[in-house]
This record gives sequence, C-alpha cells and structure tokens, in this order.
Amino acid sequence: MKLCGLYIRVSTEKQAQVEEGSLKNQDHHLTQHVQMKSQLGKEPWTIVERYVDEGISAKNTNRPAYQKMIEDIKRGRINTVLCLALSRISRSTRDLLDLVDFFRQHQVDFICLKEDVDTTSPMGRLLLTFMGGLNQFEREQCGDRTRSAILARAERGLWNGGQIFGYDVDLARKGYLTINEQEAQIVRLAFDIYLEKGSVVRTAEILNSRGYRTKAYTSRRGKPHPSARFVHSRTYKMLTNLAYIGKKEICKSISGKPWKREVNDNSPYRVVDAVWPGIVDPEKFAEVQKLLKLNCQTRNNGSAPTKHFYLLNGGLLYCHKCGAKMVGRNGHGHKGRKAYFYYYCTNKACRLKYSQEEIENAAGELVQHVSKKQNILKKVIAKLNHRLRKSFPKIEADKREKEIELRRVSDEAQRLLSSNNWSQEAKGFVDEQLRKLGDARKHLEEGLARLRSEVSAMNASELTELDVKGLLDDVGSAIFDNLKPYQRKELLYNSVRRFEISNEALRANVKLQTASLNPEWSNAQPAFSEPSQGAI
Repeated sequence: MKLCGLYIRVSTEKQAQVEEGSLKNQDHHLTQHVQMKSQLGKEPWTIVERYVDEGISAKNTNRPAYQKMIEDIKRGRINTVLCLALSRISRSTRDLLDLVDFFRQHQVDFICLKEDVDTTSPMGRLLLTFMGGLNQFEREQCGDRTRSAILARAERGLWNGGQIFGYDVDLARKGYLTINEQEAQIVRLAFDIYLEKGSVVRTAEILNSRGYRTKAYTSRRGKPHPSARFVHSRTYKMLTNLAYIGKKEICKSISGKPWKREVNDNSPYRVVDAVWPGIVDPEKFAEVQKLLKLNCQTRNNGSAPTKHFYLLNGGLLYCHKCGAKMVGRNGHGHKGRKAYFYYYCTNKACRLKYSQEEIENAAGELVQHVSKKQNILKKVIAKLNHRLRKSFPKIEADKREKEIELRRVSDEAQRLLSSNNWSQEAKGFVDEQLRKLGDARKHLEEGLARLRSEVSAMNASELTELDVKGLLDDVGSAIFDNLKPYQRKELLYNSVRRFEISNEALRANVKLQTASLNPEWSNAQPAFSEPSQGAI
C-alpha cells in the first residue's frame, strides 16, 4: 500500500489567508492524483496526512510541517511524498539533493506533478537536480534584486519600511515619513532626561512613570503590535537613531556600536540625508552620543552619578609599585555615620590605598605644576613638534594618493559621459557605474579636504610654549572646576594617559594632541578628536 504524505506550502502569510487560494489548489491537485493512482493502479493509495507550511520560505528546512514529515518517514508512517512543484518543497539545491538521498535510504517514493519527477530512474534524478538548481537560482536572483532595490532607495534617503517612534509612514508618498507630533515630544523628552540623568535605564523608568508607551500599530499583514513599556534596548535604540536628526544610515548592521561607525573608503557604512525632517536638535543629539560613549568607556554615570563620582576611575590611575589599575571604593566608620572615599590597588598582593580627595587634588596640582617648569615644558613642546614632523610625510603621501585616485575617478566618469554610442541595454549599466563613480568621488573629496586641512595646520606654525602652557593650565584647573562630571573626565581622557602613584610620589604620563590646542577651549568645553599616538 502507498501511504502518502502531501506536502503543501506558500511563502507569505498573505497567500495563506486567501480562502480559495494556493493552499487549496495544491491540496486539490494532489488529492486528485492520489485518487487516480488508487483507481488505476494495482496497489491502493491512501492519504495519511497533509503537511502544510503556511507563510514560510523554502530557502532552508526550518519548517514545522516539513520536519514533522521527516519524522513520520523515519517512523515508517508514510512511504510516498507528493508535492505540486519542486519550488514548494525546496529552493535550495543542496537541501533538495539531501532530501532525495534521505528518501532513497528510507525507500520513499517522491512524486512532483508539475516537473513529472520520478526518482526511481537516473534520468529522473538528473532532472530533479537540474530543476532544483533552477529553483535556487531563481531565489537568489530574487533576493539580489530586492537587496539592490533596498540599497538604491536607501542611497536616496528613503525609508525602507517598518515603524519608528516619533514618525508615521506617509501613505501618499512611498518611502517618506511624517512627524507624529505627540510621539516626537516624547522623543525630545527622552533626550533631555538622558542628558540630565546620564542613565538609559533611568530614562526608561521616568518615561514609563509618566505613562508613556511605545508605538502601537498594525502591520501590513494585519498583525497587531500593541504598545509596550520602554525598556533599555528600546530606549537605547531611540537615543542613537540618526533618523531623528534627518539622516539615513546605510549598512548600519555591520558597523558596530554607534560611536565606532566610521564613514571611509574601506567601509560600506555611510550616512546620507533623509527625505524626512528631523525632530531632535543635532547639537543635543551629538551631546547625547558623547555622553553614551563616555559612560560606556568608564562604566560610570558621568552626568548624574547616583552615589559618588570618582574622577580617575576607568583606567586613569595605576599603582606604580605593581602596575595594576586602581579603582575608587568607599567605606564607613564603625558606627556607619561617615563615609570614606578612596582609591585602592586591584592587585590583592599589593592593595595600596589612598584617600580620593588627596589623590585628585595632587593630580590637578601636578598637571598645573608642569606648565610652570620651564625645563619640563621645553621637553613637552619638543616631543609634540617632533611628532608633528614625523606624521607630516605620511599625511602628505595619503593626500597625494587620494588626489591621484580622484583624477582617475573623474576621468572615468568623463569617459562614460562623453560616449553616445551606448545601446539601450547598456544604458542601465552605464547609469549604475556613474552613480558608483559619483559616490566614490564624494568620499574622496571629503577625505582630501580633511587631509588638506591637517597639512595646512602643520604648515602654519609649530606649537609654542604659550599653546602648551595654556592647555596644561586648563587641564589642571578642570579637576577643581564646577563642571559636569563627564566633562571633567573627558578633559582628562584626552590629555593625560595615566597617573601612577606610589608611597613616594604621584607621576603623570601626559598625552596631548594638536587638535586640542585650539580656541574651542572657551568655557572649559573643548571638542576633542581621537587621541594621537605616543605619550609625553
């Protein structure tokens, strides 16, 4: 007796919801075929079960009904599998061939109506392999076209689907967003709260306590998504989303943490202007990103510490005796009334310990002391200028390389534009090449502008004693100034590589970069670039 299992599948939920659609059509054709075989054949055919996967792709075998069919074959419950077309059971050549081998090992007959597949003959197996390859090719081509379309739309700053808190999808213009003013006010509030509290978790708690919830919506397939409480992941994603300042990120998923994303020639990640307006002030957005980065690096709330703030935590203070990191801790008297704050060595064999106030005051005085010692100051200036001269040839070489590459890209684009002999079929390819050349030229020009600016700064003048003295004075006084904690720590991170303390003395290993020596030090809120190499 032929114990038959009918495999039926559609790719999308929309297809599955059609009452008289593909699922019923497949079932009808397969049932008729079994009935005909049972009437005309010498042995009876009977349908044991229908294996139906609704709205699941055949790109792999992770399908509930498919796996149930495999288990039933292993138990001997069915010995014949029928499907309407090969694309219903698999769109992967490898999976299809593995399935055919599995059928052969368990002596299971496989029947495919449209392709007229019979696995009992060599010709049938060859046809099966060929048709499976075509199905996989079709799936990969469809995926490639979809990815290309998504990338092209993203390059134009269009929205590629999904919901975003603070905006509504513009139904009249595909790819555009309109501001949902009620939600936009909550987004702006979240940025303000984070700048005040310095904690993503605390920001989410405050939003929830005021009764705010995430967006509620119904998907295109009719699936409801109710509103929910704000949690860390949702709040963090909101605080780092460039869409709120009218920007569109491309290849964001492979670029890592927000502050590690770099736009350069070697990375597919890039940022373009979006077609929708922003709802958060760009300066406020940048300040939030800076605070998020600093809190991640120091594992400390630099804006509003809940208990106590240790200025030298996060890898700034080390024990000179054993080289281990020193961290801030606190203790209490025997009656628990008075708190004591101190730094101690994390090496259990050492455990050097000093008062927090004593060390931080000494650190500020030490940096200021450097600016008053002419012999030390001259060494600092000499090393900085030496570093400038040492890096100058490399920057010049990078600038020349980019200039040569820019000329090559411009010549290639000019060659494509000047030719009028392209066939109609080739015009699409030419347009795509021109677009790529245009993007490459834009990136090269941006990089070249930065390099030219650096070269101009280096050619302008060497660092003077006044420059370095002013910088060290500002860094030393910042330790005592009434600034926000994260601003004080940022000053130190970009100016001092490490402090080392022993029973005899406190030593400072200072690092300075030319980007710090600029007029933006007003009000003790400088804008720093990445730290330079080496130490002074």
